[in-house]
Amino acid sequence: MYAAVEHGPVLCSDSNILCLSWKGRVPKSEKEKPVCRRRYYEEGWLATGNGRGVVGVTFTSSHCRRDRSTPQRINFNLRGHNSEVVLVRWNEPYQKLATCDADGGIFVWIQYEGRWSVELVNDRGAQVSDFTWSHDGTQALISYRDGFVLVGSVSGQRHWSSEINLESQITCGIWTPDDQQVLFGTADGQVIVMDCHGRMLAHVLLHESDGVLGMSWNYPIFLVEDSSESDTDSDDYAPPQDGPAAYPIPVQNIKPLLTVSFTSGDISLMNNYDDLSPTVIRSGLKEVVAQWCTQGDLLAVAGMERQAQLGELANGPLLKSAMVKFYNVRGEHIFTLDTLVQRPIISICWGHRDSRLLMASGPALYVVRVEHRVSSLQLLCQQAIASTLREDKDVSKLTLPPRLCSYLSTAFIPTIKPPIPDPNNMRDFVSYPSAGSERLHCTMKRTEDDPEVGGPCYTLYLEYLGGLVPILKGRRISKLRPEFVIMDPRTDSKSDEIYGNSLISTVIDSCNCSDSSDIELSDDWAAKKSPKISRASKSPKLPRISIEARKSPKLPRAAPEISRSPRLPMRKPSIGSPSLTRREFPFEDITQHNYLAQVTSNIWGTKFKIVGLAAFLPTNLGAVIYKTSLLHLQPRQMTIYLPEVRKISMDYINLPVFNPNVFSEDEDDLPGDAVWTD
Repeated sequence: MYAAVEHGPVLCSDSNILCLSWKGRVPKSEKEKPVCRRRYYEEGWLATGNGRGVVGVTFTSSHCRRDRSTPQRINFNLRGHNSEVVLVRWNEPYQKLATCDADGGIFVWIQYEGRWSVELVNDRGAQVSDFTWSHDGTQALISYRDGFVLVGSVSGQRHWSSEINLESQITCGIWTPDDQQVLFGTADGQVIVMDCHGRMLAHVLLHESDGVLGMSWNYPIFLVEDSSESDTDSDDYAPPQDGPAAYPIPVQNIKPLLTVSFTSGDISLMNNYDDLSPTVIRSGLKEVVAQWCTQGDLLAVAGMERQAQLGELANGPLLKSAMVKFYNVRGEHIFTLDTLVQRPIISICWGHRDSRLLMASGPALYVVRVEHRVSSLQLLCQQAIASTLREDKDVSKLTLPPRLCSYLSTAFIPTIKPPIPDPNNMRDFVSYPSAGSERLHCTMKRTEDDPEVGGPCYTLYLEYLGGLVPILKGRRISKLRPEFVIMDPRTDSKSDEIYGNSLISTVIDSCNCSDSSDIELSDDWAAKKSPKISRASKSPKLPRISIEARKSPKLPRAAPEISRSPRLPMRKPSIGSPSLTRREFPFEDITQHNYLAQVTSNIWGTKFKIVGLAAFLPTNLGAVIYKTSLLHLQPRQMTIYLPEVRKISMDYINLPVFNPNVFSEDEDDLPGDAVWTD
C-alpha cells in the first residue's frame, strides 16, 4: 500500500478541531433504494466540531475531474452549542448528524430543503464520553462519564437506561456487529458488557495498569444495502492490472475483530471481549487514535512519536513528529506515514470508500490519500514530482506528454472543495465571481472602533470548516449616513517563506485564547500558495438578478460620457471612479490606502450605491434600494442591481450597463425584476 499527505496549502480553522465524521453523499432520488457505494462515495460531507462550539459540515470529493458540478452550498456552520463540540457522529441510513458538547448537550441535526435544523435536544448536565449509532441507524447509545448509559431510538424515544456503579469513568461505548449487545470501556482497563435490553452480562478486566481509550470493530459502521451496479460506471474506475486486486477485498465474511486501544499506546485485536489470547500491537506511539477502514482490512493508528526530534521552521514554532501506522487484520505492520505537526492528532476518520484518511491536529486538517494496492511506479513518480512543484500551473512547464501532465495534475486536485482564497491573490477572489455555481456564505463582525481612522471598522469572514476566514475589511466614513469604504485586500511585502511559515503559529496563538471569546483573526490564516483556486475569466450570471440595462425613465441608459454625482469629483477618464469629498474621507486618503470600493447612501439609508475605486473595477458596481413600510417600520422589499463584472480589458469594463447615479434621494424606487419580499 501507499499513503501520502495531499499536496496544497494547509487547511485551517480559526479554532481547534476536536472531532471528525464523514458520510457519503447519496442523491435524493436514491435514498430509498440500494446505492452503489463506488459511485456515490466519490462525494460526501465532512462534519467537524471545534473549540468554539460550532459544527462545520463541508463538502468533499475524491474524483479527479475538475468540471464536475458541486452543490450550490458547500459549507455549513451550525451554531447552537454553548461549549466546545467534542463528538460528531453521522447517521448515514437516516441522513442525520448527532453532535455533543463538553457540557453534556446533545443535538441531532437534520437537513431539509437545503437548511439544517435541530430535530432533537438532550441535555442531562453531565459530560458525554461517547455517542454511537447502531449499525442499522435505528438506535443510539449514549454513555456518560459518571456511569449513566442510555439507549434511545433515532426519533428520540428512550428504550432503556442504567446507572453503572464504578470507581472509574466510562471512556467509550460501542455496539456489537449484530446490535444485540453493548460494550463499555473504562479508565481502569475494564470492559462492561450489557445486552440490548439493559441487562448486565459481564465485567472483564483487560489491563490492570492501562485504561481503555477506545474500542471499535473491523466492520462497516452502517449496513447500507449495496446495489449490483458495476464499478466501471465510476469516473475514477481503472482497469485491473497485473498483480494485486485493483480494489480491496471486503472482509465481511471474516469474523469481526474487537479492537481495544489503551493509554500506553498498545492495541489489542480480540475475537470477542473474553478472548484470552489477543493479538497485541505495540505501536510505540502516545496519545493513540485508531480506526478501521470501511472494508475492515486496514487499521490506521495515529499518534505522536514518543522520542521525537523537534523540527523548527524559519521564524516559526517547533514542529512535532506525528506518525500514522497501518496494520492488517493479523496485526502486521504494513506502512508508516511521517508528518510534521504542531499539535497532537486528536481525531481521524476514513472517507470516500477508504481512499482518504482525514486527520485533525489542533486547528489544522490534513487529508491523506491512501492506495490499498501495491503502489505503481507511476504513482510514486507522480508523488515525487508533485512534492517538488509549488503549484498546479507549474505542471505545464514540464516537458511531458499531455496524458502524463493530466495525470500529474490530479495530485493537486483538492478533496476539501470550498473555494478558499489564496492570500497572494485575494484581490481577484473578492472582485470576480468564482468559476462554479456555488454560493459563498459569509459573516460580518465589527472588529474595532477607532476615532482616529474615521469610524468603526468591519471585517467580512468566509465560513469554512466551522470557522471564519477574513477576506474583506471596511470602515464607516460618515457619522450621518451609512456610508462605507472597502479596503483593497492586497498582501503585504513580507516574503513568501515567512508568510507561509507563520500560518500555523498565527492560528494556534488564536486558539490559545478562551474559546468563549471572539478572537480576532489574522489575515495570514492560509498557506502561502494555493494551486487549488483557479479564477475563471467568465462568470455565470447570478440567478434572480437582472444585469441588463432597464428601459425606465428613472434609469436611462448612460451616455458615452458617464454621468457623475455632484458630490463625487472627477478622476482619471479611463477609470471614472468617484470618491468622497467629505471631511471624514478626503480624496488623498483614497490613493494612500488603496481602497477597493465605496458604498454611498441617501440620508434615510434606503438607497445605496456601490462605486468602484480601484483601477481594475468598473465605476458602477451596483445599487441596493429598500422600500420601507410605514405600518411596520421595517424594510419589506429590497431591489438589487448588479452588473456582471469580468476580468477583461479596461475598455470594456467602462461600457455602461446601468447608471446608479441618476436617482435622487427623494424619488421612488427603481423598477426591476430582482425584488426580494420578506
